[in-house]
Parts: sequence; structure tokens; C-alpha cells
Amino acid sequence: MVRNPLDFQGLLEAAPDAMLGTDQAGVIRFVNRQTELLFDYDRTDLIGQPLEILVPELSRKGHLAHRAAYFANPEARAMGTGLQLAGRRRDGTEFPADVSLSPFGSGGDMVVVAAVRDVTEQRQAAETARNLAAAEDLVRTAMGSASIGIALAGLDGSFRVVNRALCDLLGYDGAWFLAHRLHDVVHPDEVEEVLLDRAQIIAESIDKSTTKLRLVRADGVTIWVRRVGVLIRDGDGQPNLIMLQVEDITAEHEAQEALTYQAFHDSLTGLHNRAWILDTLAVDLRAAKREGRSLAALFIDLDNFKVVNDSLGHVAGDEVLATVAERIVAALYPGDRLGRFGGSEFVILVQDAHDVLVVERCADRVSASIGVDLQVRGHRIVPTASIGIATSTSTSTPESLLRDADSALSQAKTNGRERWHFFDETMHAQALARLTVEDQLREAITASQFVVFYQPIVALADAHVVGHEALVRWAHPTRGLLSPGEFLNVAEDTGLITAIGAQVLDQVCALLAEHPDLPGPISVNVSAVQLAMPYWLTSVRDTLATHRVDPARIVIEVTETAVLSLVDSARTALTSLRELGIGIHIDDFGTGYSSISVLRDLPVTGVKLDLRFVHDLTAGNSQANALAEGVNGLVKGMHLTGIAEGIETQMQADILRDQGWEHGQGYYFGKPTTTPVTH
Repeated sequence: MVRNPLDFQGLLEAAPDAMLGTDQAGVIRFVNRQTELLFDYDRTDLIGQPLEILVPELSRKGHLAHRAAYFANPEARAMGTGLQLAGRRRDGTEFPADVSLSPFGSGGDMVVVAAVRDVTEQRQAAETARNLAAAEDLVRTAMGSASIGIALAGLDGSFRVVNRALCDLLGYDGAWFLAHRLHDVVHPDEVEEVLLDRAQIIAESIDKSTTKLRLVRADGVTIWVRRVGVLIRDGDGQPNLIMLQVEDITAEHEAQEALTYQAFHDSLTGLHNRAWILDTLAVDLRAAKREGRSLAALFIDLDNFKVVNDSLGHVAGDEVLATVAERIVAALYPGDRLGRFGGSEFVILVQDAHDVLVVERCADRVSASIGVDLQVRGHRIVPTASIGIATSTSTSTPESLLRDADSALSQAKTNGRERWHFFDETMHAQALARLTVEDQLREAITASQFVVFYQPIVALADAHVVGHEALVRWAHPTRGLLSPGEFLNVAEDTGLITAIGAQVLDQVCALLAEHPDLPGPISVNVSAVQLAMPYWLTSVRDTLATHRVDPARIVIEVTETAVLSLVDSARTALTSLRELGIGIHIDDFGTGYSSISVLRDLPVTGVKLDLRFVHDLTAGNSQANALAEGVNGLVKGMHLTGIAEGIETQMQADILRDQGWEHGQGYYFGKPTTTPVTH
């Protein structure tokens, strides 16, 4: 006796493929859960309907004929026997399908059970295999005879073909490579650069890429290679593969590193030497002039060091110098540079000296670190140091800046040693002014002197408003309206930015509550200082609740460089906000060192292209144009909102729109105003 397929309903529901039964009239009698998922229908919408609703319109007539012929001569047909059709989902999308058929019953009671499987991926894999086979035939001979490693990789970084030389170089067999991707053999510190380089090749911003990087062998050994990447196109001219040539240059790299180290390092302390200080200072001064900032040079000399050498000998003196060098290193912040200038003299370079207190605190930390007593050959020594400080001007040279710092050092020694002295006394006046700003900020918070301005964010396609960015201004009672550049650094350094940020968010939420029809969300800037505060997340939630504002109408903007310094609690706070529906945008994208990892590790919903990239856009091809287009490709690929900020001209807007950027912001579209624009 032939059983009714409905007797096996449990098995049908457990089947991995879509299972459905039809009678001779082509009416669907039953379906399983996989059928609902595959075709995006509820089973109640399918049962009782003609089978042809699941067949593409152009194929329905032929399908009716095939169905009639099958019922005339029914037989079981397994998948993979050539019966491949096309399916049609509820939304009209079509997909290739492999189908098996099993008849149950006979005569007018016959029911045919069809098992349907989406074979899109299999077909794509087969097409890829055919393409790769053709490519392999072209390059197999050359790759096999090459003495350097060669590989063909997909645009996603997966290895497709590797030669024997690459297997020997990295210690893996060919099967291992075909199951892994390029970044699996790249040193972790190089992965981001490799991903960006690949994106640039695919975006055609560069035709060929030559890179020196580190790879990790199967035995864990790191090697240096010179890698050349070339984009290969298919028959239609579309990017298809990347050919990689890998040459081992470890010995060459190590020899060069040894020579470089000897040329620019002090053998006693391991610090950089005088030559490095002068070369680096020249580079840093040029960067400072270009960016409109100043450097600080701290010239350090150990007090009475000659006494140590004369009384205990040069070996003891060398021991003191090595210890002092370690203590100075421990007292520095990331970005500060240090070198031994000679004898008992050291030089520190502070990259941004706009805030005098930063420089003064550096000098205090170094003095305190040096001044801890130590035992040398049975003798207790309490080393002290005098420090001369000079800041650069637009005309400074390495020699003049160090000369000024040395002059200040001499003055510090004249004043009694064990102290620091500025070459330019104007910096003391700046320190006093900074303290004044701090006091006035505290008063401003109490008096609610901060005002929010709104700059529109527009769709580049037609310039209609899609949102705003909230920008804080200080309505100073005597100095007038002050921009963030005149108080924000002090606010962040003192932690007052948290209270200011709370007032800004409160004003923004009040405005959103008052204007429920305001187009798009409002972006609010948040500093790393705020994110690090344990109560910040609760404060944001409370403010939204107080004003009854939908979280989706708020976007939190955090600069890329600030994100890199976030503690785990701050990252958790951002994740919690995203779960509420608040957007998370990375501001000034492209200025940090881990742009891609930021997008990977945080719940980011949008990216704002740094205005410096926009400022450098040109009518013709340029690096800035290529970078902007590459970032847009990354943003689109990760399905993020992309906003180009700092647009000031029609040309910039046109270039960005043509590159595919969807949103823009800048004075070209509208200046910040106290009232948001709606069109």
C-alpha cells in the first residue's frame, strides 16, 4: 500500500530542503517550513494555490506542459539528474533550483512531492571554477617555474591558485592555502594596511601595488617580503582576480634595520641619538608649520653628573645614565619623542605645545621620575636634572629651537638647578590665561551659557535636508560668541566637557520634542572623556526619557582618534546606545591609524569623511580623490551611512556625488544657525 505523504509530516518538516506536494491539477496540497523560508510565503498563502505562483512568469506555460507530461508517466527523479528549474519568491526575485520528484498514490488521487533546493551558490562556484581553470591554464607554467611565490587571489582575499615556491616559503601545502585568505598569513599588525591596499587596487586608484610587509610562516616565524599585487580582469573587463608576487627579503630587511639602528641609536641607553633628534626635529617642524601648531623641545641635563664620573668612575656613570634613560621613557606620553643628545644631556620633543600646561606637566613628570634615589656600586645617589624648554615658531629650525632650549637650560642651572625654565616667558602668561578659561567655564556651566547651533546635512543628489549636526558655542558675557576651538581643549582636560555635553544633549532633545517633523536625526559630538565616565550612558538614557525623544532621532559622533583610546566600558556604552536605536558615527574618518578595525569592532552605523580629504579634492585625478572614492567603497560595502563634511564649493559637491557619496555637509549647503533648516 502506498502511504500518503502527509503521514510523514514530521519527516517533511525536518527535511533540509523545501518540500511541497501537488495534485494532478497543479494545486499545492501541503508545504513544509523550508518552503516558507525559501519562497518567502506563509503556508496558508500557498496551500490551495496553483503551483505556478512559484514559477517565473516566462516559464509558466512550459511548466504546465512538463507537469502534464509527468503525470502521464510519473516516476521518481532525484536531484542532480538534470531537472533544474527556476523558482520565484513572493517579491518576484528568481533563483536557480534543483528539483527531485516523488509520486505517491495513483490515478486521480496521485500526489507528487517535490523537493526544491536553491543552487545559486553552486552555480556561482561552478562558474568561478571554469574561470579559474582558464586562468590557471594561462599562468600554470610560469607560476610553476618561478623562484618567487606567486598566487592568484579572489577580490575577497581568498587564495585560488598558489605555486610551489609560495608553499615552500610559508610552509603550507596547496590545500591549506585554498581553504584560507590572504590575511591569514599576514602579520596582525599589517592586516589593516593590506586590506586598504587591496581596496585601492580593486577601486582602480592604483594599477599595481608594491608593498614591503610581514608574513607569518606555518612554524610561527615572521618573515619580511616584497609583495607586488596586480589586478586581473575577466573577459568583460571587470575586476576578477589579484595576482600576487611574493619575494623573501628578510635578510635584506634585517641588514638594513641593523645599519639604521646603529646610525640613529645610542649604544649605551638604547635611545635615539643626536643624529636622529636633528633629522626628526626637521621633519616635525615642517609638519608643525604646515598644520599651524608649535613644538616644544625640552633640553635635559643631569645636575653635577661630572661628580659621579670623577668619584665613582665612568662605568658607574654609564649605569646612572642607563637608569635615568629608563625613568624618562616611563614618564613620557605616547607621541612624545626622546633621544640622548650626548654626555648627560637628553632631548624630549612634545608634538603639540599649544597648551603650556601639557609641556609643564611633562617637565614635572620627568623631573620627579629622575629624582628617585638609586644605588650605584654601594653608593646612594639622588640624581636631579635641570630642564630648558623652548617652543617653535614659524621660522624655527632644528638648530635654533635646540639653541633656545639650551639657553633656557643654562638659565635653569643659573637659578639653582633641579628646575625647569621656559625660553619664552610668554608661555607663563598663556598658562595663567588657561586657568582663567577654566574658572570661567565652571561659571558658564552654572549659568547655562552654552548655545547649540545646527548645521544641515543634505542628500548630495538634490541637496534636500536629511539631518543636522549640533555644534556648541559659548555665549561668553564679555568676549561674545566663542567657537569650540577657544575652550574645548580646556574643557576636555579638566573633565568639564561632560557637563557641557549634557547641556548640549538636553537642548537637542528639547528641540526634537518641540519639532517632531524635523527632517532626519541630529548628530551630537561626544568626546572620549565623556565616554569614559561610568554614568554617561545613564545620563543619555535619562535625557531621552525626560524629553520623550525616539532614540533613532539621535546620532552620537565620536572621532576616530578618540575611539582608538576607548576603554572597554565605553565600548559597551556605545553598544548599549546602538541597541536603543541611537546611531553611531565615526567623525574625522581617515585621520587615525586603525580606521578599518574601528568599523569592525564597534557598532558603527555611519562614517564622516574627514574635511581634509574634501579640501584636497581636485578636478583631475589626485590622491585625495582616490582616497575619498576608496573610503566610499568601504562605506558602501559595509552598508554604512556616508557623510562627506567640509564641502565648500560646487566642484567638491559634484566630485563627491559622482563618486557615490550620498550625504554632504559644509558651508556650501548652509552655515550653522540656532534654528535648524528644513529644506
